[in-house]
Amino acid sequence: MSTTYSIRSNRLIATFDPDGARMRSLCLDNGPNLVLDVDDTTFQELRDAYGGTIVGPLANRVRGGQVSIGETTHQMPCNENGTTALHSGPDGLDRAIWTVAAQDRTALQLTHHLPDGHGGLPGNRDIEVWFEVADNTLTFRVTMTTDAPTPASIAHHPYWRVTPEHTLHIHATHYLPTDHANLPTGVVAPVADTPFDHRTARPIDPGTDHNFCVAKQAKAQPAPMATLTTPSYVLEIASTEPGLQVYSGAFLPTIPEADIATLTGVALEPQGWPDAVNHPDFPNVICTPDHPYSQVTQYTLQPAT
Repeated sequence: MSTTYSIRSNRLIATFDPDGARMRSLCLDNGPNLVLDVDDTTFQELRDAYGGTIVGPLANRVRGGQVSIGETTHQMPCNENGTTALHSGPDGLDRAIWTVAAQDRTALQLTHHLPDGHGGLPGNRDIEVWFEVADNTLTFRVTMTTDAPTPASIAHHPYWRVTPEHTLHIHATHYLPTDHANLPTGVVAPVADTPFDHRTARPIDPGTDHNFCVAKQAKAQPAPMATLTTPSYVLEIASTEPGLQVYSGAFLPTIPEADIATLTGVALEPQGWPDAVNHPDFPNVICTPDHPYSQVTQYTLQPAT
């Protein structure tokens, strides 16, 4: 296990690993770890499921791994069934060893450089991530600059520990239906009368691995996105991102030593809409030298009442 770095407020303690910029633990009021974690020197399965990592630079799935910018089509490596690039392929940010640039009691800054052509994408790219705790809120900030137009949709991928008694409320009236490859069909569909209607809090359907269309474009300031309620804690998520990818954890590995099994953790990932590079009517995910990428996401925790 590599060296970890902790930050703390009066109510939160968070621990991070530069390997994948992973959040290894998050504890509220000296309580148990609220995110799934396991010693990856013994068990690699959670690591392979992106547990706690930063994914990108283009999170989620891209059809055929193809990204067209102007008249040039860039080919990303396809690491899912040989036909889809998932989280930027086998050498994405989740596999990077990040540099710890700064740390104090309440904040940690991590950086990483991607050279032009890395992962099949253009641009020399510099990514900076900040994690900061204040009272009962963890703030995640990420920026990416580039010297050429390139896609950017970076996501934080912790699995929040849940039991069957959880509920999720999402500020979204629409979602993206998917095809057999878990890729958006291009339709932006109402959540009404579907298992994905979380306008009123309800348990997450086990078949959920979908984007919820929280907004039509990124916001300047974090806006309320979702509330996860469990028997032990309540998590409120606010973000500048236009989409929330919700994954039920239906295919999580079984690791009894860490109390990890299918549906014991859910991923709630603020990000751009998936496969936006192949859907011109989706919110734009191309950043440029003049318009760098940025995201701010806030996780606010309370004990369950």
